[in-house]
Amino acid sequence: MKKLLSPFSILGLLVVLGIGVYGYYSSTGIVLRNRYYSLPPEFRKLLKRFQRIRMGDESELLALPFIYKRQYPDQFNIALADKPLGLRKSQVLLRNPFAAAPYPLSFSVVYRGNLVTLFEPGTFACYRLPGLIRNRQLEKQLNTQNFEYHWLLNGQLVALSGSHYVTFSESGSWKPYAGPMPLNKQPKLFEDARYIVCMTCHGEWGGEVYFYDKEKHLYYIAEATCSNSIIKRDGKYFVVSSLAHMMGSAEVQQIDNPTEMTRWSGKIKPQDRDFEISYGAKLNHGKTVFDYREVLLLAGFNLNQEVVYLVNWNNIAFLATWQSGTFYVVDPLFFDDLYAHNPVTTAYGPDTVLVNLGLGSNEAERACLLFFDKKAIKINWSNESILKGYSVDLLPDSLNEGGAIQIVDSVEVKEIK
Repeated sequence: MKKLLSPFSILGLLVVLGIGVYGYYSSTGIVLRNRYYSLPPEFRKLLKRFQRIRMGDESELLALPFIYKRQYPDQFNIALADKPLGLRKSQVLLRNPFAAAPYPLSFSVVYRGNLVTLFEPGTFACYRLPGLIRNRQLEKQLNTQNFEYHWLLNGQLVALSGSHYVTFSESGSWKPYAGPMPLNKQPKLFEDARYIVCMTCHGEWGGEVYFYDKEKHLYYIAEATCSNSIIKRDGKYFVVSSLAHMMGSAEVQQIDNPTEMTRWSGKIKPQDRDFEISYGAKLNHGKTVFDYREVLLLAGFNLNQEVVYLVNWNNIAFLATWQSGTFYVVDPLFFDDLYAHNPVTTAYGPDTVLVNLGLGSNEAERACLLFFDKKAIKINWSNESILKGYSVDLLPDSLNEGGAIQIVDSVEVKEIK
């Protein structure tokens, strides 16, 4: 049988392949590949921002779609997704129609197709979705007394008036609330048919998430430092937590069965106990999906049948999916360093998500993000929370060669009265 290749031929082929591989992964090869990379127009400004903040980084040049690669196994990668979500973005400014104090007293909720917000002096403002036009008829029905706080519990609008909890009835009037109230004057983190969930955050000292069993009237506690979202998939609870201490941290834990967490046996609500005394107590924890440093996750929710996170990394905010250690950017949002204290995410059905953005250490609402029908709306209660958009000036303009694609800046703000 004739030899197909001589040893010298095989050696020559290996040399050629080696040169090709070296050229492919060399700096020159990566620059060439990046030049011909098909970048979605929605990502161009975001990529230029990434490039700007990485200009002083001495690490190796990355081939797109990767824009950051981990240096250690317990870190994460960031890459651009093949196809962006294509969300239509807008910002609106809604001022307190009743008083000068700009920010709501409690976190807004979606109720009967309206965004329901409680302003000083204890009066509800209602905005019809999707246009955010005031629903004065509903306001007239709700504002028969003054209120201090409000929630959506078991699908009912519940409010605190004086020392009494009341619920808005189907007949259009307030009635005494007879359901369980496991919450203090604090936002509800999550609710389903079985549980009402809330949390506490003590910064770098830790935090807890509380599952209140509506059937058995019991609390179950899990260790979680500053939880902001709970995503329920396939009967499991994925708790998203993030802390902006030092360089920031972000964790997702999977809780298959809340009754397997630490059961609370005290006579008061577990969030009312003295945290300084109980600090260091051994609490159960779910299965860790990931636990990262130097990144923040401000929200997590289901969107278009996949889990999406609101990521803030190096003062750049964007939406991303996560898989096998890599965040895949799916939307640049408002080209801003969006951040919030103690945010809370609530899903109102499969297509509507509200992210309440907190104000400092108290439970007031600075702004909120509304996702629905392929739209992302930033709702501002004051000029101070309006997103201005980051700058990409003084950047190498190699990506703009040919000038075929226009970079879109942050959206304008529409004031609704």
